[in-house]
Amino acid sequence: MTTPVKVYQNVSYPSLLLFAEKNPNRRRILEPIEIRPSTQETSLDSLSLVGYTSTNLNPAGVLSVLAYLSDPHYSLSPMNVRIQHLNELSTTLQQQTDGLKQTSLLRKRKRLHDLIGAAYNGGRLEEKDYLDLYYGLSFMQEVHFVLMKETIQDTIQDGTLHDTSFKGEILFSSDPTRWSHPIWVADYRGRWVANASEVGAAPLPSLLATWLTTMEQQGWVIQWPEMEGTKVELVEQLSSLPGWKDEDRKKTKDVLSVRLGRAATIQRFSQWA
Repeated sequence: MTTPVKVYQNVSYPSLLLFAEKNPNRRRILEPIEIRPSTQETSLDSLSLVGYTSTNLNPAGVLSVLAYLSDPHYSLSPMNVRIQHLNELSTTLQQQTDGLKQTSLLRKRKRLHDLIGAAYNGGRLEEKDYLDLYYGLSFMQEVHFVLMKETIQDTIQDGTLHDTSFKGEILFSSDPTRWSHPIWVADYRGRWVANASEVGAAPLPSLLATWLTTMEQQGWVIQWPEMEGTKVELVEQLSSLPGWKDEDRKKTKDVLSVRLGRAATIQRFSQWA
């Protein structure tokens, strides 16, 4: 008896979601179980962004973040519309990478092209891939991102909740000392985007300096940019800033570089306060 040969077909994650939407039984629920509908928006008061909420994205991903920025109604659209939007957006972005030949991203445009394709098809992205993707797309779309990477989502590997004061990381899509507007706060994995939800909420750029300082005090690790220069040059610039102590000269160049990067970033953001 001949064993039939199994044939497998590669199907993208967005396509699977689209198939699921067409399932006639997708609305059926178990009567004894109380089903709580998921909320589209969640308050960000716990992250000290008072007056802001997170707009949840489905499917999650960096491309969904860009899709939402291009169309605020994206998250409220039917799944098939969102999938079509992502399809068109990924194609457009991949085509735009060809225009990076005369930019600082010349050597990274092939990698960026491949990362966009992987993001659309639900491919596995490594840790560094997310930041590289945000960096490239923010350059192409002329937008900046403050990215939140919560430790409860990304550092728990064995299913055990570890007691730690480390809340997570905050990263920047590019060198924040060179930023202008627009700026968005988003989840590192593209699960949500922050939006002002209350009338009179302060514009995000005006909050950044104070908010980042608060988050740092609450246990978040902020990946400040590293400033270039010799140790002598770094000491010279830092010594004129408040909080400098003469014994700080003994610190390594790497430590001083990040410290100056923090000061330069806060100074930049304070101009918008």
